[in-house]
Amino acid sequence: MRWTDLLVSIIPVTRNMTISDKINHLRYLFQHLLGKKGVTNLKGRLARSASGSFGLRIASTGLSFIIGLLLARLLGTAGYGAYTYAITWVGFLAVPGALGLDKLLVREVAIYETTSEWHFMRGLLRWANQTVLIVSLGLALLAAFIGSIFAGRQDSLVLISLWIAMVSLPLVTLTRLRQAVLKGLNRVIAGQVPEMLIQPILFLCFLGITYLLLGKALTAPRTLGINIAATGIAFIVGTRVLLKTLPPSIKETGPSYKIREWMRSALPLMLITGMQIINAKTDIIMLGAMKGTKEAGIYSVANRGAEFITFILLAVNTALAPTVASLYAAGDMKKLQDVVTKSTRVILLFSLPIGLALILCGHWFLLLFGEAFTQGRMSLAILSAGQLVNASMGSVGPLLVMTGHERNVAIGVGISAALNIILNALLIPGWSIAGAAIATASSMITWNILLATWVYKTIGIHSTALGEFVPWRKG
Repeated sequence: MRWTDLLVSIIPVTRNMTISDKINHLRYLFQHLLGKKGVTNLKGRLARSASGSFGLRIASTGLSFIIGLLLARLLGTAGYGAYTYAITWVGFLAVPGALGLDKLLVREVAIYETTSEWHFMRGLLRWANQTVLIVSLGLALLAAFIGSIFAGRQDSLVLISLWIAMVSLPLVTLTRLRQAVLKGLNRVIAGQVPEMLIQPILFLCFLGITYLLLGKALTAPRTLGINIAATGIAFIVGTRVLLKTLPPSIKETGPSYKIREWMRSALPLMLITGMQIINAKTDIIMLGAMKGTKEAGIYSVANRGAEFITFILLAVNTALAPTVASLYAAGDMKKLQDVVTKSTRVILLFSLPIGLALILCGHWFLLLFGEAFTQGRMSLAILSAGQLVNASMGSVGPLLVMTGHERNVAIGVGISAALNIILNALLIPGWSIAGAAIATASSMITWNILLATWVYKTIGIHSTALGEFVPWRKG
């Protein structure tokens, strides 16, 4: 099936379908774009993983939307801003807490499974979990202590929310490690279900019960407590899934360690992730510090809306990462180029209508959260435009990381993060949430262009939706 045939057929085929039929049709499109009948097992595996991850991403995105909508309505702009601000700090601190080992695990576990080096896999899993637990606990205590020092200068609601949120930091970092191991073992769906499906469903149930009991007494700190409870249960479920998924061979061998080599590879990956988090979270943190958590809450809703555009990109990235590592290790660059091009076109095909809808009808989307949140319509349009560029560039980060070029990613994302901080500092004082959106979109576009260029120059792969029709040449 040709790309143009799919593009022309989407609207008439899906016009009279139910929602369930439409989801199945999207899965069908994924499977035909990523591989046809008779393809190799590797490409078929990618198609199944991508389509399954896509369906799960739809469910998760829908649940996240419902949660955001309810919290914005129940907590108001100030309460929702405090909640968002605290959660953002947890995500920010989870990066140094994980030490880059979550990214390293995806690659190394896939390699160790291919080479049957079970002793190294067991050693890496044991060392990574022990190290990350200690570091994340230390960071949580340090953050709580620093918060106490500045207690007199901050809103008590914000500080209490931050203190409570820090309890979840070790859970968040260890969860990242577990998800990474399952990705490396090509159990993509199993690695995502606890956090993308079980946790939000539990959160909604607990939130509903608490609201029935407390009514208007529901606050941001109490909501964070609910989040921790749901996260803890999902963590237990995910851990059981991992233990059942690990190959029997890993349980029958003793651990071997290459700690120096692992750390040498993990630290650039931590830098990469850290710069990505700066690009994703600096706007909210700086808005909260410079303009207040109310503005941060309004902006967070707009930012969450723009993230709808990327759920397909994230679904494909999750399935693509171990496949890239395997194909590159096998030296099959032709097949890798074919998989990458088709994947990027799938991403853009479904991202474009979502992005255009948010740009043109953003006011109505934000109105769902409350009249006060419509102040973010310009920010939503700007961020959506940036995310469309992001989608069109493809899986640039995973392509470089999974082929051992993580330092290139670190440089590119580092440049983008520095630009993001500078632009936020310059634009937020005068432009508030619109300035934060301009800063974030500009830095996002910058790092995507840099990384897409370096993907071709380092491994000879064209990552964009254009495929081999690109303006640059290797050299």
